[in-house]
Amino acid sequence: MKTLLILAHPEPDKSIANRRIADGVVAKSKNTEVRDIFALYPDYNIDIEAEQRALLEADTVIFQYPFWWYNMPAILKHWFDNVFDFNFAYGPEGDKLKGKNFLLSFTIGGPADAYSPIGYNHFRIEDFIKPMEQTAYLAQMNFMTPVYEHGMVYIPGVYNTQEAVEERADNHTERLLNVINRLENEDPETKIKGFVKEWFENLDKLTDDGYFNNYIANGAKLSFAEGEFEGHEGFSEWYAGIKKTIKPDNEHRIESINVIAENGHFNVDMSVKLKAETYQGDTLQLNVKENWKVEITRDGRIKIHEYIVNTIN
Repeated sequence: MKTLLILAHPEPDKSIANRRIADGVVAKSKNTEVRDIFALYPDYNIDIEAEQRALLEADTVIFQYPFWWYNMPAILKHWFDNVFDFNFAYGPEGDKLKGKNFLLSFTIGGPADAYSPIGYNHFRIEDFIKPMEQTAYLAQMNFMTPVYEHGMVYIPGVYNTQEAVEERADNHTERLLNVINRLENEDPETKIKGFVKEWFENLDKLTDDGYFNNYIANGAKLSFAEGEFEGHEGFSEWYAGIKKTIKPDNEHRIESINVIAENGHFNVDMSVKLKAETYQGDTLQLNVKENWKVEITRDGRIKIHEYIVNTIN
């Protein structure tokens, strides 16, 4: 499995964190290629064919950049505008990136508590990166949980120390390497268990339904306490009702999980405890049994064909 890391920092020689992260990843991951797009294209004249060729050769694409003004540096936006072209990344024939992993990896200068409804930036980090999440979905790529770190800027005599930023960059690097190693080495059972954990983490945050529908098969059978549903539209209908009932930041705790291969699919049996707060101020605590039937497609994507939930208390 090959990993492509797109480094997008307009001042890489002055970068403490992003350059250190990119160098650290390529030093420890033999199958990772780094493309420093500002070094390649200081005039912003992107070689579209070369960039698309690099994407086609990769299984996982990491976008490494500093989080500037709640967004990415201009060169990376320019790169997307040119490289994720019609009939390459989207459109009637635009399935060239289908099934590849899409991972955002970025550094944030400000503290974590600034990115909340009561912080001075008002919104969560996940809110600011919605356009990138939708980009992955449109390109039929697997949007993975982003890797990011706060406090990643050093202003001499004003904010942080260089040593502190370097230490955080090293921690960030290890987290990226853990993701890469997992993708390269995991067996189907480990892959499914990791996916289930990520699924419930997104349910806890009440992530937009686009994340979940990316993994639900057309015509999937869905059974919840609220009723029977089918496919993408059915999931969105059920999920809209859930989001009106409970607040974000709830907790799904997986008590047990068992994965069994059967006739080209995998049966996933789970015991899960849910704790949530409703908008009426009530505390909701449930024990449920879940049974999923999932498929790992030829291009490595997980698709849910059956999702059955039974409350046991």
